[in-house]
Amino acid sequence: MHFRFKTLFKLMICFALTSFAGPVHSASKSITPANQEQINGLFKTLGIIKLAGIAPPVDIELEDLNGKMIRVSDFKGKIVFINFWATWCPDCRFEMPLMEKLFQRFKDRDFVMVAVNLRESPKKVSAFFKKYKLSFTALLDRKGRTAFPFGIRSIPTTFILNQKGGLIGKILGPREWESEPATILFELLIKNRAS
Repeated sequence: MHFRFKTLFKLMICFALTSFAGPVHSASKSITPANQEQINGLFKTLGIIKLAGIAPPVDIELEDLNGKMIRVSDFKGKIVFINFWATWCPDCRFEMPLMEKLFQRFKDRDFVMVAVNLRESPKKVSAFFKKYKLSFTALLDRKGRTAFPFGIRSIPTTFILNQKGGLIGKILGPREWESEPATILFELLIKNRAS
């Protein structure tokens, strides 16, 4: 009886170790618990509302300043920063140069920044981008159709999408995107694959 119990116990230990080894091996590209804790802390520091990683309410498909159709779902595999804004908005004027600094830092990595302008002409948006020396992608939502499904009630409003295209963060109002917490956050998000 004692022998059977010892053998059964050993088999259970072996099974547990083999089961455990699988996830550890496959988690090399996933966000580790320690990194997730750090990301959660940075979300809190930056006042980012954590979202569950679900798909956006609609796939944004709009023209850029060159008349080219851009579809946000084509950026899967990258961290996507989507900002809803307008040229008349004082907070947007404050935030946009700081967004440019974040963009310059990560543009050669798996990172995309798009600014969805609501209800303004290409001429006005283009002049704004030249004035503020902005180089990230501006998308033109001339009729404001994307604002409603995304629940935009004020601008600027920003969303962060993970590499799977899921919404992981929502930010109401401007942020200092060139700050150390923002830089560390996007470094972690880009380096670590969302689970």
